[in-house]
Amino acid sequence: MNPFQLTVWPIATRGRTGPDARFCGDSLVLDCRGCRLTPVPHSDECIRCVLTAMCEAGGSERVVLRTGRDTEISGRAGRALRGVASIRSWSVPAEEPRGRCRVCPCSRASVIRTFWDGFPGDGMRNARRILAEEAPDNEGCASCVNATGRALDQVDSGIRGVLEGLSSRGGTSR
Repeated sequence: MNPFQLTVWPIATRGRTGPDARFCGDSLVLDCRGCRLTPVPHSDECIRCVLTAMCEAGGSERVVLRTGRDTEISGRAGRALRGVASIRSWSVPAEEPRGRCRVCPCSRASVIRTFWDGFPGDGMRNARRILAEEAPDNEGCASCVNATGRALDQVDSGIRGVLEGLSSRGGTSR
């Protein structure tokens, strides 16, 4: 097996093996020919799939969606995806929660998963709704819910920073 070739499991394929992700030069190439959706780079599904691939394989400012007709994502869009993939990498907890937190809808892992599953659409609204409506009443859970809310604030701030950084540079490269 090629050590640079990874299989990713994007949401768009609903449990089937996702596209192979590999580096070819400085480009991350995703083989989308087996996807059940038509690759449209600005669609929510493609954005989630590309972010998943970048988190698994590594970031790149140039992404190629390999289909019958290849589509390249680069420039400002490529930088934005790489920045958001970096935020996704540090925001997702490394370990699943233990004990009763494992089944709690307000655990950081569950809320962050809800956010990224809905990104770039209404993920933040859904994650905040869970924290507001389903928070347990005991004291130990309150500190966890508050910490999860702060984590969402950091993710939101990070994504805003990526977008503001792109707009301040205008259309220039690097």
